[in-house]
Amino acid sequence: MDVRWFLMSMLIVLPVVATVVTLLSGLEMPERHHLHHDTYAISPVISRSYVLNMLFMGMLGTLVCWLCHLGVFAADPLIPAAFFTAFLVSLQLILAFVLAYRVTVYDDYMNVRLAFRPTRTIHYDEIESMEWVPSLLDPRLRDLRVIPRTGRKLRIWCLLDIEQMLLRIDRFDAFAE
Repeated sequence: MDVRWFLMSMLIVLPVVATVVTLLSGLEMPERHHLHHDTYAISPVISRSYVLNMLFMGMLGTLVCWLCHLGVFAADPLIPAAFFTAFLVSLQLILAFVLAYRVTVYDDYMNVRLAFRPTRTIHYDEIESMEWVPSLLDPRLRDLRVIPRTGRKLRIWCLLDIEQMLLRIDRFDAFAE
């Protein structure tokens, strides 16, 4: 198969895969409160916006490649196909990370599930300090950095309801001065 047709087929396949994965993820609510634990995930609005962006960019890429193939644009169809496919692959990886990110808060500990890494468990009595840090997504927002006595630092994204989690953790004495 020609590379050109492979890249053009990815413009259709990747958005469809993202749509199916998002629908099958079962993410309806960003917060789930249970008797013995609470689970916080990224809002479904964010994952749907990624899927809509992917669908739009896939259609736009297909249209531009078709116009190049007809000779409306002087470029080889391989160039826009490669650009739009790279964009869609990047969005697919971000979507996978967003769908996998989840924090579960129990009475004595919390589990943080990150994409491409094992789940981290942090017991509240092992927390040495916590501090607010500027968000990587938007400097006007704040993430929470949790520093345990042993192990690596952990950043909880501002996209989750951090204040609600802090009430469950109940370690306000661990905040840095």
